[in-house]
Amino acid sequence: MKNHALPLLIPALLLAGCFNKNEFQPPPPPEVRVQSPAQRDVTVYVSFPGRLQAHDQVEIRARVRGFLKSIDFTDGQAVQAGDLLFTIEPEQYEAAVKSAEAKLAQAQAALKLADATLQRMQRAYQTQAVSELDLLSAEAEKQSAEAAVMQAQAVLDNARIDLSYTEIHAPLAGRVARRSLSIGNLVGDGGSTLLTTLVVMSPIDVFFNVDERTLMPFLKDGVQSAEPGRKITPVQLELSDGSVHEEAGRVDYVDPEVDPATGTLRARAVFANEGIKLVPGLYGKILVPDERKGALLVPDLATLRDMGGSYVLVVNKENVVERRAIVPGERVGNERIVAEGLGPEDRVVVEGVQRARPGIPVRIAPPAAN
Repeated sequence: MKNHALPLLIPALLLAGCFNKNEFQPPPPPEVRVQSPAQRDVTVYVSFPGRLQAHDQVEIRARVRGFLKSIDFTDGQAVQAGDLLFTIEPEQYEAAVKSAEAKLAQAQAALKLADATLQRMQRAYQTQAVSELDLLSAEAEKQSAEAAVMQAQAVLDNARIDLSYTEIHAPLAGRVARRSLSIGNLVGDGGSTLLTTLVVMSPIDVFFNVDERTLMPFLKDGVQSAEPGRKITPVQLELSDGSVHEEAGRVDYVDPEVDPATGTLRARAVFANEGIKLVPGLYGKILVPDERKGALLVPDLATLRDMGGSYVLVVNKENVVERRAIVPGERVGNERIVAEGLGPEDRVVVEGVQRARPGIPVRIAPPAAN
């Protein structure tokens, strides 16, 4: 009986095998993490290349002729206003002062005599003892004596001025460059001899040029008002090594017109430079802050670019990936401002970008734990 059942069992097994075919199971949608753009007020910096220049620079020159008697500083020394720098032999100028004083005393004595003579003539004229011509002559003598006193006083003043020029003092506080001459040299012979240069190190200026496109918003805010630069907030200085100077500066001057050859406006920022950490001649960038109200920001890694321009990947309500063209703005830390193309409600792919392709469904991963 078992032998008869076996032939019937085999066809049944074969028939059952025909209905148990393997079906293709599609892979699950890729998992991505999304994030809506952050909306907040941020400050970005517009940079302009500039060069540092001394706030003031004075050429120290000999104003009188003579031999250099002393040099009262060391090369590169920091000095205060009024400090003695050079001395020119003063003997001949001291003698000129004494001579002028003597001539002034002589003129004053002559004036005293002329005044006494005039008074005597006036009394005599009242009694008709002298003629009117004699009186007029006495008056002329007194006027001439007064003029002689004035002339002698002017000569004395000039002599004293020349004597004062034999001591050359620092007109400003700053740092003195190396001396141009040594003691014993004749200076002021045929011209004002350059002795050294005084450079004011604190404060220090940075001159930079602003292009027309960047300038327009500041013009609307009144940068060309009666007080140039008063509408611009404090600026920063980025040095050539990428570091930012710790002091804030202020724009205290802008040119009254744009240079038509370059299309730029020249401006000046001044920094206190306490501690003398900045020196003239350095290059740097002026960073002008620009406040952006309610800016949209996304992680910078989420912004992509191809031949079509900049874009991000967003996930729509059906959890399908879409390509969204954007206009990127400045970078703020690890984030990027999006000027156009996104709204605060959009879901931007921030992780799993390499797995997301436009048109495919995705699974939204839970937010990352802080």
